[in-house]
Amino acid sequence: MQRFLVVVLAVAVLAVQPARRPVALVVVGRAVVTEDAAHRLLTPGAVAIDGTDILDVDAPAAISARYAPAETIDARDDIVLPGLINTHTHAPMVMYRGLADDLALMDWLQKYIFPAEAKTVSPELVRVGTRLAALEMIESGTTRLADMYYLEEEIAKTTVEAGVRGVLGETIIKFPVDDARPPAAAPARAE
Repeated sequence: MQRFLVVVLAVAVLAVQPARRPVALVVVGRAVVTEDAAHRLLTPGAVAIDGTDILDVDAPAAISARYAPAETIDARDDIVLPGLINTHTHAPMVMYRGLADDLALMDWLQKYIFPAEAKTVSPELVRVGTRLAALEMIESGTTRLADMYYLEEEIAKTTVEAGVRGVLGETIIKFPVDDARPPAAAPARAE
């Protein structure tokens, strides 16, 4: 009789506990910086993620009670924070990195960068440069960018392929470039 009672009680306890929701990933960190209304800093904290959606942010025990992850990342020595936003990029310009460094801005632009761009900017350069820039941003935790350059439609395609979000705007400048020959065509193209 006692054994039957213990089994019945165990079954009753299991029946009362809610089922844990399956999720793709849980990240447990020493601290989790939130973007909620209270701007909470959870120490420690955990984040439940399914696909591209963040489902929940809470204490590790609370997340563990609610979710059954396919994978758990142990970041107990790290801070888990939202993706960074690069608010001023000309992504493809990584291709000109190292060209005439350490000059005053206007000398650098007018004597080196603008002439180089006038000769070399192309859809291929923009795609390759944006891929490299996106890789570097992703590796540093940047998940969103604000970009202004030439051939922004190429940057848009490459940004989407990389899985980065962006706010993109076409450059309008006074000299001929690959996407605006003559320069007066730039405003209409930007539309």
